[in-house]
Amino acid sequence: MTWLLAGLVFALNVIAMVQVLRTASDSTSTSAANYVPTALTSLAVFVAVFGVAALIHRFDLEVSKAFAWLVGAVSLGFALVPWLILSFGNPDTAALLYRGLRIPQGIERFWDLALVLRSIDCSAVGVDVFAEHNGCLPDPAIYGPGMLWLQHVPFGIFSFTHVLVLGVAMMVISSLALAWLARQSRGIGQIVLLVSALGAPWLLLLERGNVDAILIWVAVVAVIIVRRWPSLISWSVVAVLIWLMGTWKYYPFAMGLLLLPLLWIRRGWIVLAGWAVASGGFVQLTWTNFKFSMQSNSNMTDVGDFVVLGRVPVVARMLHSEFPTHGVQAGDALILLLAIAALAWGVVIGVGLARRSMGSHTYTSMLAAAGSAIFLASVLVGGFGWAYKAAFLLLCVPLLSTLVHKIGRSYVFAGIAMLTLVAVCSIVVWNTLLASLAGITAGAFALGLSLLLLLWPRDPAEATVK
Repeated sequence: MTWLLAGLVFALNVIAMVQVLRTASDSTSTSAANYVPTALTSLAVFVAVFGVAALIHRFDLEVSKAFAWLVGAVSLGFALVPWLILSFGNPDTAALLYRGLRIPQGIERFWDLALVLRSIDCSAVGVDVFAEHNGCLPDPAIYGPGMLWLQHVPFGIFSFTHVLVLGVAMMVISSLALAWLARQSRGIGQIVLLVSALGAPWLLLLERGNVDAILIWVAVVAVIIVRRWPSLISWSVVAVLIWLMGTWKYYPFAMGLLLLPLLWIRRGWIVLAGWAVASGGFVQLTWTNFKFSMQSNSNMTDVGDFVVLGRVPVVARMLHSEFPTHGVQAGDALILLLAIAALAWGVVIGVGLARRSMGSHTYTSMLAAAGSAIFLASVLVGGFGWAYKAAFLLLCVPLLSTLVHKIGRSYVFAGIAMLTLVAVCSIVVWNTLLASLAGITAGAFALGLSLLLLLWPRDPAEATVK
């Protein structure tokens, strides 16, 4: 079953690429000249990834404990140095560095963070930042209403006047979070994180000061808290943090899957149910804003092949993606089927791990469930995301890296293939088709694997809370 599902996942990826290659047969398509080469590249990469992984029976790699700090240092260094050069008045040199790293420099430093802080400042003086032509922002705010609650933090910390300090602080904290993930990973997983620290998606996240970085912090902090202080109070704190993130952007509510271990903890269902009611209630109360947020994703199709991830732009590159009689997007159905197949593959691998009792994977599964869920909620369900969404998949690396060191060829194959696809998605920003398919495949696999491990019946000793 494992190899059958692996073959199905590979075949569905190939079909998606063939649909893009077929644009060459459409004489009316002005985009075929660009899409065909990217599809050929994607096909070559997937053949190489699955082919090489299938030929490896065993893979042992151990690195020094200090390697994790190297990952964090590389992340901070490559994010901070170009920014410092720009800040000290050398825009030409900084531009060369950003171009070499394939990072599109924003109009201003910490562009995304600046937008958030300006929205908070405008709201603080009574402006409706979600209204058209509100007189304070050039465009309506695209974040959830919960973001504006930061205006009530004392001393005006979250104000545009502090954008540079907050931006640099985000670089430091994000790099520490990446170093922590490296410490939880093994061998090849740490190499993948090092490579990703040099990748444009991760550096773009830091350069723009995008609040998506905070979602990674929350996942890391959640595991640290419940592992260090295993009590219902700790889980309640984590539930509140996830709920707050959801009030900012909605799709972070998918991180609630991280709370699934509560099902095996006495009275844990109370915390889980409370979180679910609070999340559903917020979406219902802000339904208009929620629909606007979802609709903005579906409009992102003609954005070229740069710093873009998503189901919508991938389907837009396909030839004849609609069923002629029903008006249904066949391309969307194809990508959804791919995600389901990859998820099923992850579930089957997870069953094998659980049955053989190959160690405890609770905390790494929590990270993977959170990272894969928010990635797929944005890129697959929402349909569009900028390249920095790939950073969410880095939360899956600790769990995926354990597969490479398990006994069994199917585990090694799956681990190497998925880690490589995470690396591809974390580096490639010039090929929407390749990066999106790699990310959706790895994300869906990690989601299936982590959910199975979190839902598998526990030993009573593991379900206790101090």
